[in-house]
Amino acid sequence: MTDVKKEALRYLGYRGREPDSATAELAERGYEELSAAASPREVHKLVSITDAEFLLKGDDIRGHLRESGRVIFFAATLGSEADRLIRTAEVRNMAYALVLDALASAMTEAYCDELEERLHGENGGFFTWRFSPGYGDYPIDVQPDIIRFLNADKLIGLTVTESNILIPRKSVTALIGVSDKEQSRGVRGCAACSMRDRCAYRSSGNTCRG
Repeated sequence: MTDVKKEALRYLGYRGREPDSATAELAERGYEELSAAASPREVHKLVSITDAEFLLKGDDIRGHLRESGRVIFFAATLGSEADRLIRTAEVRNMAYALVLDALASAMTEAYCDELEERLHGENGGFFTWRFSPGYGDYPIDVQPDIIRFLNADKLIGLTVTESNILIPRKSVTALIGVSDKEQSRGVRGCAACSMRDRCAYRSSGNTCRG
């Protein structure tokens, strides 16, 4: 999982500058502990757009998939031990907990990137970028339906709370449009994000994606 530490430090505000020695030491220690604790797992399903209609709510997701004939739904998680490691640190050392949380977020994204590459190799075709509940007007309350559709609770131990929070917390659900012909990748980043008006990254002139 390349550049996980670098990405985590960027999440922590070290964009274009080196961290202080204490933070660098926490990041190194955290990466080692989190790598040992995490057990990344995923489940995915490739279906036709027609078979996925009941999961495609809102204009943005339909626009995103307008040139796709098929769609891959996936769920990915670092597992419950990663969550436990962060919770333990929150009691003992909040600075370390913040570093662990950033590392876990970066590790989750890196795992999703690797999964997307593998899925492309297995299925071929032309992919859109991945789109998650909460982007644009794609509602977060579709999470339980995606979990059931993928049988993710039984296959990878991923559940969702009544407020649509994924458990374990360091988890992602997303979908990718697939076409036999080249298609537009669509809008990505701040313009497609439901957090764009209250995002800490944007307020400091950054983005969560680089």
